[in-house]
Amino acid sequence: MEKTYRQLAQDMIMAGVEAADPRQAISNSLRIIDGVLEIEKRDRFPLKDYDRILLFGIGKAARPMCQAFEAILTPDDGLAITKKGDEIGLAEVQSIPVHTAYHPEPRQENVDYTRKILDLVDSIGEDQSTLVFLMISGGGSALFCAPPSKIDIDDMYKLNQLLMKCGATIYDINAIRKHISEIKGGRFGQRVSDRGGTLVSLILSDVVGDDLSVIASGPSYKDDTTFADAIRLMRQYKIWDEAPASVRDHLQQGFEDQSQEPPRAVPSGVHNYLIGTNLGALHAAKAAAEAAGVPSLILTSQNTGEAKEIAKCVMAIAKEIQDSGNPVVPPVALVMGGEMIVTFNWEDRDGFGPNREFVLSSALEIQGRNNIVVAGADTDGVDGEGKAGAIADGFTVERSSLDPRWHLDRHEAEAFFDALGDSIEFTSMTNVNDVVVVLVGPKE
Repeated sequence: MEKTYRQLAQDMIMAGVEAADPRQAISNSLRIIDGVLEIEKRDRFPLKDYDRILLFGIGKAARPMCQAFEAILTPDDGLAITKKGDEIGLAEVQSIPVHTAYHPEPRQENVDYTRKILDLVDSIGEDQSTLVFLMISGGGSALFCAPPSKIDIDDMYKLNQLLMKCGATIYDINAIRKHISEIKGGRFGQRVSDRGGTLVSLILSDVVGDDLSVIASGPSYKDDTTFADAIRLMRQYKIWDEAPASVRDHLQQGFEDQSQEPPRAVPSGVHNYLIGTNLGALHAAKAAAEAAGVPSLILTSQNTGEAKEIAKCVMAIAKEIQDSGNPVVPPVALVMGGEMIVTFNWEDRDGFGPNREFVLSSALEIQGRNNIVVAGADTDGVDGEGKAGAIADGFTVERSSLDPRWHLDRHEAEAFFDALGDSIEFTSMTNVNDVVVVLVGPKE
């Protein structure tokens, strides 16, 4: 049974990855009929109404998103920024230049390429009707970087390191970022709108809950946070005093001048479409299980928290199902997604990964049990730093000559699973957070 479940678990994860493929998401969302661009089968943009089409991409999936777009409509100009060395960037784009920049800490290259995008927007003529497309995916917040004039990139780099280490949620991190930027928090959308352009953002979500104001720090949406919030959060996470003086000065000036706040409504002529989500990937994983004859249940797409602790709760549910048939009778496949975390020393971050830690912690919880298999992977193919994820069953601990608790405590789950040949590895074109599956069969 374990062998069958192990194969099905990996098939379910890959079904989720494939369902969230950005190229498929773009082709499903756009079509041209008689010279009219139709988006999401509801909104229509007659192409004859526009003199110029610009295409921009920001994020880890910028290349495949732009590749799929240009297969439908060829832009007149544009630019994409994606992560250096990212497997997602393997797709080739013919119509616009694609530049690679740094993530998660921005560098001068990020700013330089962002300025090129802003120059193209600023070149929109007063009498020119321009349709602008922005492909947004995870990582866009760091890659698409335009700090205010009095804050240099070295200070932005220092701030970002503080944000990464302070334990803040992505919601809180991006609330701060949005107030130290010329483009985040709807400001990019406002810039296009002010030039008379029409902006269409196609968005692949890597944020739990799919909040458009948080994904890539919401460059084309609206924002309800304030400079006061940013200051409060930096004090809450104890990084205010460590932050560069230029950052503190800018936030204080914004606090005193409310005209600097980001737009509170989506700017005129700006349209946002969420075309790929974690929940969509989970539905595909669920369908794969049911096609194999195993009933399936999606627990949540909003799973957050410390990976090894979450594993204890989820495995307790799996054991309860197997022991008592409560809340469902086995066999069953449990599916969940979201974005787990790992707490670690920043200097010792090589090889960490929340999905692998979840699976290793799970293996300890189900040790000695038949007919329970657990697998987890990050859909972008890189779980923290390293392979996409791992798979385990009730005899994983027994098969290994390594100490599982030592490897869990040292955040070296990848080495543990590599030694067993149980790491999950694949090349991905998407980025919609985690897919975790737990297959529970009858108790023996």
